[in-house]
Amino acid sequence: MNSADSASRIRIHKPRVFCYTIAMELEKQSGGAGQKQVPSGIQHKPADGAIDAGHIDVLDGVRALAVFGVLWFHFWQQNWIMPNLRLPFLARLGLPGTLSLDFLPRSGFLFVDWLLFLSAFCLFLPYARAAMNGTALPETRLFFRKRIARIVPSYYASVLLILLCVAIPSGAYRSVLECLRDLIPTLTFTQPLFPDLLVGTKLNGVLWTAAIEMQFYLFFPLLARAFTRKPVWTYFGMLSIAIAYLWGFALRNPDSIRTTVNQLPAFFGVFANGMAFAYLFVWFSRRVKRNAELSLLALAGLVLGFWLLFRMMKAAPAVSPIQIWQAQNRFRLSMVFALITVSAALTFSGIRWLFSNALMRFLAGISYNVYIWHQWIAVKLKEWRIPYWFGDTPPNMTGDTAWQWKYTALILITTIAAAVLATYCLERPAGEWLLQRPQKKREPLISFLREEDGAKGEEEEDQGFETKGKHNGQ
Repeated sequence: MNSADSASRIRIHKPRVFCYTIAMELEKQSGGAGQKQVPSGIQHKPADGAIDAGHIDVLDGVRALAVFGVLWFHFWQQNWIMPNLRLPFLARLGLPGTLSLDFLPRSGFLFVDWLLFLSAFCLFLPYARAAMNGTALPETRLFFRKRIARIVPSYYASVLLILLCVAIPSGAYRSVLECLRDLIPTLTFTQPLFPDLLVGTKLNGVLWTAAIEMQFYLFFPLLARAFTRKPVWTYFGMLSIAIAYLWGFALRNPDSIRTTVNQLPAFFGVFANGMAFAYLFVWFSRRVKRNAELSLLALAGLVLGFWLLFRMMKAAPAVSPIQIWQAQNRFRLSMVFALITVSAALTFSGIRWLFSNALMRFLAGISYNVYIWHQWIAVKLKEWRIPYWFGDTPPNMTGDTAWQWKYTALILITTIAAAVLATYCLERPAGEWLLQRPQKKREPLISFLREEDGAKGEEEEDQGFETKGKHNGQ
């Protein structure tokens, strides 16, 4: 602009949103505080030795490990294949010649808590980064849009497909009222509140976990904001809710603990640990760089974490009902999951690769739909006698190992195929469409005004306000 032109100025219409947008762009380029900015279009790599808190690559493998741990449990319930390894060379040394790993599938349901921990951990990371960068927190409206785009399409598709193609044609419901009583809570993510539906839905039994997630999302933006301001108070507040519910109610009523242990308040301690360790990870990443000593210490933590996890998985089935053990040990179990997750993120690159390679990224990408479909497929194929079996006693109870392995291979392949189809043909296209839908037109974040235009605009705004006040009787 030459000197003859009128003076100009900048008007920022929405300072908070403007600052957040600029901060996010800078963080995308720099990868966080203390790292060099890179030009747009060049793939970001953390500075030498820096711990990247923007993208924690091992989370893909950790998520896949947790989902397939639950899958193994549900498959084992149907196939009864016991993972007992025969090691003759140990017998020659006078040691037990069989290594029993049956605790892994028997207690695989515990990995549900890991998935919920990971959810809180990942959701809170951008809030922790924003809080420590001194920038505005993520927009609540965008948070809900992303959660709906992520959860709802595959969830609703599975419910409606099972309802219309299997449940109704097979006569699973005796009346329309019974059908609606199952369908409406499932579509509104409230089925955990109804004990008979939580354990006996005719639709899809694993969807209660997604319902817990959606219920948590309703409170998350408020909890996240509170956590960034008062992390200690918020953490202990969430933990107090879980303790009061589990020890003051669920454990005092053991007859109903099968359903009460899987309600939202029972998981508040797990969610609190997920948010707390996300906060600590971001804080730590800004103060420490990767080095051999840290990697070695993290490797020791990873080994210790799995050792503690296996001990807990062996101990859990000894308590009856097992939900009592869950209620008593849920907080400690989530701490073990935190130890494994954080240690995996901080250890040697070779170990991190085991969690972040292409296979793990692929499995993590389809993991949500693997979780949705795996149990239903396993139960229904066995019920439909696929692979074929005859008689009144299922082959897993008669020791028909050939059928057991054929059945296991078939349900695994079918699950992966269904998950790939649902992920790439439904979840991602529908999610992208939901996120790209045009929103209500908004004023720009920033505009350039000539001095006289700016004054004129302010006069018009004042006149508009006065006119509006007259019409409103002010």
